[in-house]
Amino acid sequence: MSGNFSVDLGGGVFKKRLSSNTHRSIVLAKGTKLWIFQHLFAKNETGNIEDDELVAYRSLAKAYEKLAPEKLAMLIASKDLQEICYEKQEVQK
Repeated sequence: MSGNFSVDLGGGVFKKRLSSNTHRSIVLAKGTKLWIFQHLFAKNETGNIEDDELVAYRSLAKAYEKLAPEKLAMLIASKDLQEICYEKQEVQK
């Protein structure tokens, strides 16, 4: 994932800077192709995440890693997850 990461928290958990460094996001990785924005917050409202929160995020990242493509598709179809695609698409003439 491109962009500015504040820190790799390990176990598939990252803290990413957003909005000109005024907001943060906890991002969970599922391999190298899927990133799940798990928690968004204003930098001035939330400090560092607590140790127990980090343990929970790492556990959740591990669970996402084990998701079969069919289950992931089902979560998107049921709107439990929202897919945001950001790929260049060819313009058909």
